[in-house]
Order: sequence, then C-alpha cells, then structure tokens
Amino acid sequence: GYFLGEKITDKDRVKKYLFHIIKMYVWWSLLYLIPIIDRFWEKKRSAAGNILELARRFFLIGSYIQLWYLLATVAAVLFLYLLVTRFRWNVKGIVAAAVLLYLTGVFHNTYRHVFDTVLPAANEIQWYLSVFATARNGFFFGFPFVTMGYLFRVKADRIRKSAYGWYTVFFLVLMMLEEWIITQKIGESSHDMYLMTPLVTANLFLAAAFVPVGERMGAAAKTMRELSTEIFLLHMLVYFWYKKIMECMGLDAGNHLVRYMVVVTVSVLIGLILIYIRRKRSKQENYKKNIKHCMRHAKKGHRVISMDILEHLQKLYPALTKKQKTIADYLIANPEEISYITLAQLSHQTGTSELTLLRFCQK
Repeated sequence: GYFLGEKITDKDRVKKYLFHIIKMYVWWSLLYLIPIIDRFWEKKRSAAGNILELARRFFLIGSYIQLWYLLATVAAVLFLYLLVTRFRWNVKGIVAAAVLLYLTGVFHNTYRHVFDTVLPAANEIQWYLSVFATARNGFFFGFPFVTMGYLFRVKADRIRKSAYGWYTVFFLVLMMLEEWIITQKIGESSHDMYLMTPLVTANLFLAAAFVPVGERMGAAAKTMRELSTEIFLLHMLVYFWYKKIMECMGLDAGNHLVRYMVVVTVSVLIGLILIYIRRKRSKQENYKKNIKHCMRHAKKGHRVISMDILEHLQKLYPALTKKQKTIADYLIANPEEISYITLAQLSHQTGTSELTLLRFCQK
C-alpha cells in the first residue's frame, strides 16, 4: 500500500503490478501442486468434486496454506484502485470503508463465537465460512492494510516522529491480552485477526519508517524485503518436502525447534539464490537493451560510443570484473555523455578509482 501510494492512479503501472502478482500466484501454485493434492484431495470425494474444491480454493481462498496472500494482494490493490480512480472516493471515505471491512472480518473470524446464540448472524457466518473458509482475505484483511500503507504515503508530510516503538510494545501487550480473553472467555477460533492487530502494525511501520538509513543499509534493506517475500512463499514447500524426505528415509523429522531451524535455513538459502539469479538476469536484459539503444544512436550519427567499441564491449563483458562491469554499464546507459565527460567525473559517477578506469581503457 505504501509503495503503491504515488502510483495508484496510474492505470498502466497498477495493471503491470497486478499481472506480476497474478503470475507469481499461478507459478507458485504450480510449484505447490503436489502439496496441494496431498492436503486437499480426498479419496471419499469424486474426481469432479475434488477438482471443484481445488478450483474454489484457487479463486476464493488461496491454493495453499500461505498463498492466500498473493490472491488477497490482487483483490486488495484492485479494490483500492477502483475506489480511488473509478468511484473517486476521498481518503476519509476509503479509510472508513477499510475500518468497517476489517471489523466485519474480525467478527467473522476470531470473534465468531460471540454470535453463536444469535441465529441469523450465526447462520450468515456459517454460510460465509462454508464458501470462503476465512475472512482473512483480500477484502476483510488485505484491503485494510493496503489502505493503511496508502494513507501513510499520501499523508506523509503530516506524520511526525514519535515514540512509535513504545506504542508498538503497548498494543502488542494488549493484543496478547486480547488473545487470552478470546481463548479463555469466548471460545477457541481462528487466530488470524485481532482488534489490536492494525494498531500494532501501524506503530511498528511508523517506528521503522523513522529509523535513519544509510546507503549501504538501504541496499541491504531492499535485499531483505525481497528475501522476506521468498521466505514467505518458500517455507511451506520446504517444510512439506523435508517431512516427506525424512519419512521416506525412516527418520524422525525432529522437534519443533529442529524443524523450524531446517525450514528457515533452507528457505533463506534458496531465497538468496533466486534473488541472485533474478538480479543477474535483469542486469543482462538491461545491458542488451542499452546496447541496442547505443547502436540506434550510433547509426543515426549522434556523438556516442563508436560501433567498434560497442561490439568490443559486448564480447569483453562476460570476462570483466565487477567494477569494470559497473563502468561498462554506465558507458552503455549514458552514451551521449561519453564525448564530454572527464576521467574524474566518470570516476565519481561509477564509484571507481581513476586507476581502475585506466585499466578498463586498456582492455
């Protein structure tokens, strides 16, 4: 929600983002196909009945345990986009709708036993859960939190630094108390949504937002944000196959702590490998795009890198060091500047020493 705050009115960017999430959802659902069948395919049901059940989960709930998040993100972002652009709702109206939807979700989820004696409400909740399984979805859960991020972005200039860290701790304690009251006094139910959850989340987000971040920490934070997504999507797949492999080998999967450590470690390692591959592929695609851009300019007679140098760079690129690739990327991405830039300026722009530049020129 926060990152979409400035581009929620841009149809093309929102469309691109939604298609990206949908592709992720389909791709990860295929990766989870065996765990999905293992968990949800029931022998007592007919093949047609099982297929219908899998389709219901894919479109309404989430194809696997944690993949609901991707489906919910699509629904939440699309709903926010429509309210902002199609229906022209103001921020207050959107926030009010988000609050009402979240409260409705809470009473259909964690607090549903409160209505056990109120038959019309109990029947409605029972029917709803028979179709959608949970209120932790795009409308009752995703939309309120996407709206929260959107609100923080559009009202960023009015948010002041405060003791958000302590507020987070305070509301977290209240949420723990709320959990105890629900379990002891109301009745055991789903543990997905609490009245205190948005307050904990909002203050934690704002506490993190005011932490000063340097350039190096910023780069690390970007990697961690990518990694957190990979861990979230991977961990249940790793857990499933870990248990299956241990069962096939006739070994004990270990206690909760052992399983946790194995799943986290393997998920982090695979996640880092996926991020590395994705970045490398993206860099190669950008490099090819920049090469084509330079060649088009060169053919038109503009003052850019000569065709001979471009072709030489293309052949040489795989063998260059990391710093030399940085220089090559800059030259290819900024062909119009090369005729005028000095060695000192190029050194500053690429973050390399003049000696490294001279060695690069000797190539």
